[in-house]
Amino acid sequence: MTFLALLTKELRLRMRRERTVWVVIVYVLFMALLGVFFISRYANTNNGYYNSVELSQAGTELYILLSFIQLFLILFITPAFTSTSINGEKERQTFDLLLCSRLSSFALVSGKLVAGLANALLLIAAALPLFSLVFLFGGVSPTQVLSALLVYIITTVMLGTFGLFCSTLIKRPAVSTALVYITAVLWLIVPLVLYAILASTGGLQPSPHWPPLLFIWNPAIALYSTYAISGNQFYAFADIKVAPWIAYSMLNSIATIVFFVLSMWTVKPESLRKLRARRNQHRQKNATFP
Repeated sequence: MTFLALLTKELRLRMRRERTVWVVIVYVLFMALLGVFFISRYANTNNGYYNSVELSQAGTELYILLSFIQLFLILFITPAFTSTSINGEKERQTFDLLLCSRLSSFALVSGKLVAGLANALLLIAAALPLFSLVFLFGGVSPTQVLSALLVYIITTVMLGTFGLFCSTLIKRPAVSTALVYITAVLWLIVPLVLYAILASTGGLQPSPHWPPLLFIWNPAIALYSTYAISGNQFYAFADIKVAPWIAYSMLNSIATIVFFVLSMWTVKPESLRKLRARRNQHRQKNATFP
Protein backbone atom coordinates (compact mmCIF):
# COMPACT_ATOMS: atom_id res chain seq x y z
CA MET A 1 0.00 0.00 0.00
CA THR A 2 1.26 3.45 -0.94
CA PHE A 3 0.49 6.89 0.48
CA LEU A 4 -2.04 7.67 -2.25
CA ALA A 5 -3.76 4.32 -1.75
CA LEU A 6 -4.10 4.95 1.99
CA LEU A 7 -5.32 8.50 1.46
CA THR A 8 -7.87 7.39 -1.14
CA LYS A 9 -9.17 4.65 1.14
CA GLU A 10 -9.48 6.99 4.12
CA LEU A 11 -11.22 9.70 2.10
CA ARG A 12 -13.69 7.23 0.63
CA LEU A 13 -14.53 5.82 4.04
CA ARG A 14 -14.96 9.24 5.62
CA MET A 15 -16.79 11.02 2.80
CA ARG A 16 -19.23 8.17 2.18
CA ARG A 17 -20.49 8.22 5.73
CA GLU A 18 -23.92 9.70 6.19
CA ARG A 19 -22.63 11.40 9.33
CA THR A 20 -20.24 13.55 7.28
CA VAL A 21 -23.07 14.97 5.18
CA TRP A 22 -25.22 15.72 8.20
CA VAL A 23 -22.35 17.38 10.04
CA VAL A 24 -21.81 19.79 7.12
CA ILE A 25 -25.57 20.50 6.83
CA VAL A 26 -26.03 21.12 10.55
CA TYR A 27 -22.84 23.20 10.69
CA VAL A 28 -23.89 25.54 7.87
CA LEU A 29 -27.52 25.75 9.02
CA PHE A 30 -26.46 26.62 12.56
CA MET A 31 -24.26 29.49 11.39
CA ALA A 32 -26.88 30.67 8.87
CA LEU A 33 -29.64 30.71 11.49
CA LEU A 34 -27.43 32.70 13.83
CA GLY A 35 -26.81 35.22 11.05
CA VAL A 36 -30.52 35.47 10.19
CA PHE A 37 -31.45 35.90 13.85
CA PHE A 38 -28.86 38.65 14.27
CA ILE A 39 -29.96 40.54 11.15
CA SER A 40 -33.66 40.30 12.06
CA ARG A 41 -32.98 41.51 15.61
CA TYR A 42 -30.85 44.35 14.30
CA ALA A 43 -33.58 45.32 11.83
CA ASN A 44 -36.22 45.37 14.56
CA THR A 45 -34.14 47.73 16.71
CA ASN A 46 -33.75 50.12 13.76
CA ASN A 47 -37.37 49.80 12.48
CA GLY A 48 -36.10 48.22 9.29
CA TYR A 49 -34.29 51.37 8.09
CA TYR A 50 -30.54 51.73 7.73
CA ASN A 51 -28.12 54.36 6.67
CA SER A 52 -24.63 53.63 5.35
CA VAL A 53 -23.03 53.86 8.79
CA GLU A 54 -25.57 51.49 10.36
CA LEU A 55 -25.16 49.02 7.49
CA SER A 56 -21.40 49.04 7.97
CA GLN A 57 -21.82 48.54 11.72
CA ALA A 58 -24.27 45.68 11.14
CA GLY A 59 -21.86 44.00 8.73
CA THR A 60 -18.96 44.31 11.16
CA GLU A 61 -20.94 42.92 14.09
CA LEU A 62 -22.32 40.07 11.98
CA TYR A 63 -18.82 39.20 10.79
CA ILE A 64 -17.45 39.17 14.36
CA LEU A 65 -20.30 36.93 15.50
CA LEU A 66 -19.90 34.42 12.66
CA SER A 67 -16.10 34.36 12.84
CA PHE A 68 -16.00 33.62 16.57
CA ILE A 69 -18.74 30.98 16.25
CA GLN A 70 -16.71 29.34 13.49
CA LEU A 71 -13.58 29.34 15.67
CA PHE A 72 -15.41 27.70 18.57
CA LEU A 73 -16.94 25.09 16.25
CA ILE A 74 -13.50 24.31 14.81
CA LEU A 75 -12.12 23.77 18.30
CA PHE A 76 -15.09 21.55 19.12
CA ILE A 77 -15.26 19.47 15.94
CA THR A 78 -11.65 19.03 14.75
CA PRO A 79 -10.50 16.64 17.56
CA ALA A 80 -13.16 14.13 16.55
CA PHE A 81 -11.57 13.66 13.12
CA THR A 82 -7.97 12.80 14.09
CA SER A 83 -7.86 11.79 17.76
CA THR A 84 -8.88 8.19 16.95
CA SER A 85 -6.98 7.71 13.68
CA ILE A 86 -4.29 5.32 14.95
CA ASN A 87 -5.69 3.80 18.15
CA GLY A 88 -8.98 3.29 16.31
CA GLU A 89 -7.15 1.07 13.83
CA LYS A 90 -5.61 -0.82 16.76
CA GLU A 91 -9.02 -1.26 18.39
CA ARG A 92 -10.45 -2.67 15.13
CA GLN A 93 -7.34 -4.90 14.85
CA THR A 94 -6.46 -3.53 11.42
CA PHE A 95 -3.31 -1.64 12.41
CA ASP A 96 -1.09 -4.70 11.89
CA LEU A 97 -2.17 -4.79 8.24
CA LEU A 98 -0.93 -1.23 7.79
CA LEU A 99 2.38 -2.13 9.41
CA CYS A 100 2.78 -5.10 7.03
CA SER A 101 2.36 -2.84 4.01
CA ARG A 102 5.09 -0.76 2.39
CA LEU A 103 3.97 2.39 4.17
CA SER A 104 6.68 4.40 5.86
CA SER A 105 6.03 6.28 9.08
CA PHE A 106 5.77 9.53 7.15
CA ALA A 107 3.27 8.12 4.66
CA LEU A 108 1.15 6.52 7.40
CA VAL A 109 0.99 9.63 9.57
CA SER A 110 0.53 12.10 6.72
CA GLY A 111 -2.17 9.97 5.09
CA LYS A 112 -4.17 9.74 8.31
CA LEU A 113 -3.65 13.44 9.00
CA VAL A 114 -4.70 14.68 5.56
CA ALA A 115 -7.77 12.44 5.55
CA GLY A 116 -8.78 13.66 9.01
CA LEU A 117 -8.18 17.32 8.22
CA ALA A 118 -10.17 17.05 4.98
CA ASN A 119 -13.41 16.90 6.97
CA ALA A 120 -12.52 19.95 9.08
CA LEU A 121 -11.33 21.96 6.08
CA LEU A 122 -14.54 21.00 4.27
CA LEU A 123 -16.54 22.65 7.06
CA ILE A 124 -14.46 25.82 6.77
CA ALA A 125 -14.97 25.90 2.99
CA ALA A 126 -18.72 25.27 3.36
CA ALA A 127 -19.06 28.35 5.60
CA LEU A 128 -17.24 30.71 3.22
CA PRO A 129 -20.43 31.71 1.31
CA LEU A 130 -21.90 32.94 4.59
CA PHE A 131 -18.91 35.20 5.13
CA SER A 132 -19.19 36.53 1.58
CA LEU A 133 -22.65 37.87 2.47
CA VAL A 134 -20.98 40.23 4.94
CA PHE A 135 -19.50 42.20 2.03
CA LEU A 136 -23.05 43.27 1.08
CA PHE A 137 -23.19 45.28 4.30
CA GLY A 138 -19.65 46.63 4.21
CA GLY A 139 -17.37 47.35 7.12
CA VAL A 140 -15.18 44.29 6.48
CA SER A 141 -12.31 44.11 4.02
CA PRO A 142 -11.21 41.00 2.09
CA THR A 143 -7.83 41.21 3.85
CA GLN A 144 -9.50 40.70 7.22
CA VAL A 145 -11.40 37.68 5.94
CA LEU A 146 -8.27 36.13 4.44
CA SER A 147 -6.35 36.70 7.69
CA ALA A 148 -9.14 35.04 9.67
CA LEU A 149 -9.20 32.16 7.18
CA LEU A 150 -5.48 31.63 7.74
CA VAL A 151 -6.06 31.57 11.51
CA TYR A 152 -8.77 28.93 11.01
CA ILE A 153 -6.59 26.72 8.83
CA ILE A 154 -3.54 27.02 11.11
CA THR A 155 -5.67 26.23 14.18
CA THR A 156 -7.28 23.23 12.47
CA VAL A 157 -3.97 21.78 11.29
CA MET A 158 -2.28 22.21 14.67
CA LEU A 159 -5.18 20.75 16.64
CA GLY A 160 -5.54 17.89 14.16
CA THR A 161 -1.84 17.08 14.37
CA PHE A 162 -1.99 17.12 18.17
CA GLY A 163 -5.00 14.78 18.05
CA LEU A 164 -3.10 12.42 15.77
CA PHE A 165 -0.15 12.44 18.15
CA CYS A 166 -2.44 11.57 21.07
CA SER A 167 -3.94 8.71 19.04
CA THR A 168 -0.47 7.23 18.51
CA LEU A 169 0.50 7.61 22.16
CA ILE A 170 -2.70 6.51 23.95
CA LYS A 171 -4.26 3.10 23.47
CA ARG A 172 -7.93 3.91 24.12
CA PRO A 173 -9.69 6.18 21.59
CA ALA A 174 -12.06 7.63 24.19
CA VAL A 175 -9.14 8.73 26.38
CA SER A 176 -7.23 10.34 23.51
CA THR A 177 -10.35 12.18 22.34
CA ALA A 178 -11.09 13.47 25.84
CA LEU A 179 -7.47 14.61 26.23
CA VAL A 180 -7.56 16.61 22.99
CA TYR A 181 -10.86 18.26 23.94
CA ILE A 182 -9.56 19.20 27.39
CA THR A 183 -6.38 20.61 25.84
CA ALA A 184 -8.42 22.67 23.35
CA VAL A 185 -10.54 24.15 26.14
CA LEU A 186 -7.48 24.95 28.28
CA TRP A 187 -5.71 26.40 25.23
CA LEU A 188 -8.58 28.83 24.79
CA ILE A 189 -9.47 29.69 28.40
CA VAL A 190 -6.28 29.54 30.51
CA PRO A 191 -4.55 32.65 29.03
CA LEU A 192 -7.75 34.69 29.48
CA VAL A 193 -8.14 33.55 33.09
CA LEU A 194 -4.48 34.28 33.90
CA TYR A 195 -4.77 37.71 32.33
CA ALA A 196 -7.90 38.50 34.36
CA ILE A 197 -6.18 37.40 37.58
CA LEU A 198 -2.97 39.35 36.89
CA ALA A 199 -4.86 42.45 35.75
CA SER A 200 -7.04 42.43 38.88
CA THR A 201 -3.98 42.16 41.14
CA GLY A 202 -2.06 44.84 39.26
CA GLY A 203 0.52 42.42 37.87
CA LEU A 204 -0.10 43.55 34.27
CA GLN A 205 -0.26 47.04 32.86
CA PRO A 206 -2.30 46.97 29.62
CA SER A 207 -0.84 48.72 26.58
CA PRO A 208 -2.80 49.93 23.52
CA HIS A 209 -0.14 48.60 21.14
CA TRP A 210 1.57 45.72 22.92
CA PRO A 211 -0.78 42.84 23.85
CA PRO A 212 0.43 40.65 26.74
CA LEU A 213 2.65 37.71 25.77
CA LEU A 214 0.10 35.47 27.50
CA PHE A 215 -2.04 35.86 24.38
CA ILE A 216 0.61 35.10 21.80
CA TRP A 217 -0.67 31.53 21.41
CA ASN A 218 -4.38 32.09 22.06
CA PRO A 219 -6.65 31.45 19.04
CA ALA A 220 -9.39 33.88 20.16
CA ILE A 221 -6.94 36.77 20.53
CA ALA A 222 -5.29 35.89 17.21
CA LEU A 223 -8.67 36.02 15.50
CA TYR A 224 -9.57 39.28 17.23
CA SER A 225 -6.31 40.85 16.02
CA THR A 226 -7.47 40.40 12.41
CA TYR A 227 -10.35 42.87 12.99
CA ALA A 228 -9.96 46.54 12.14
CA ILE A 229 -11.41 47.47 15.54
CA SER A 230 -8.47 45.83 17.31
CA GLY A 231 -6.27 48.76 16.32
CA ASN A 232 -2.60 48.65 15.37
CA GLN A 233 -1.45 46.03 17.86
CA PHE A 234 1.82 44.14 17.49
CA TYR A 235 4.52 42.20 19.30
CA ALA A 236 7.94 43.82 19.23
CA PHE A 237 10.93 41.47 18.85
CA ALA A 238 14.07 43.62 18.71
CA ASP A 239 13.28 46.00 15.84
CA ILE A 240 10.71 43.71 14.22
CA LYS A 241 7.00 44.34 14.73
CA VAL A 242 4.79 41.28 14.28
CA ALA A 243 0.98 41.28 14.27
CA PRO A 244 -0.56 38.91 16.86
CA TRP A 245 -2.19 36.68 14.25
CA ILE A 246 1.13 36.34 12.39
CA ALA A 247 3.00 35.42 15.61
CA TYR A 248 0.23 32.94 16.39
CA SER A 249 0.52 31.36 12.95
CA MET A 250 4.30 31.02 13.26
CA LEU A 251 4.08 29.36 16.70
CA ASN A 252 1.38 26.98 15.50
CA SER A 253 3.45 26.05 12.46
CA ILE A 254 6.36 25.12 14.72
CA ALA A 255 4.05 23.15 17.06
CA THR A 256 2.53 21.33 14.07
CA ILE A 257 5.95 20.21 12.87
CA VAL A 258 6.91 19.04 16.38
CA PHE A 259 3.72 17.01 16.88
CA PHE A 260 4.01 15.55 13.37
CA VAL A 261 7.58 14.40 13.99
CA LEU A 262 6.60 12.93 17.37
CA SER A 263 3.70 11.11 15.70
CA MET A 264 6.08 9.61 13.15
CA TRP A 265 8.36 8.45 15.96
CA THR A 266 5.62 6.91 18.13
CA VAL A 267 3.47 5.35 15.40
CA LYS A 268 5.76 2.35 15.06
CA PRO A 269 5.62 -0.27 17.86
CA GLU A 270 9.41 -0.34 18.28
CA SER A 271 9.47 3.33 19.28
CA LEU A 272 6.79 2.85 21.92
CA ARG A 273 8.57 -0.24 23.27
CA LYS A 274 11.80 1.73 23.62
CA LEU A 275 9.92 4.55 25.35
CA ARG A 276 8.24 2.15 27.80
CA ALA A 277 11.55 0.33 28.42
CA ARG A 278 13.29 3.60 29.31
CA ARG A 279 10.42 4.52 31.60
CA ASN A 280 10.59 1.13 33.35
CA GLN A 281 14.35 1.47 33.78
CA HIS A 282 13.89 4.90 35.28
CA ARG A 283 11.31 3.56 37.73
CA GLN A 284 13.59 0.67 38.72
CA LYS A 285 16.45 3.06 39.40
CA ASN A 286 14.24 5.25 41.53
CA ALA A 287 13.01 2.20 43.45
CA THR A 288 16.56 0.91 43.99
CA PHE A 289 18.01 4.27 45.05
CA PRO A 290 15.39 6.10 47.10
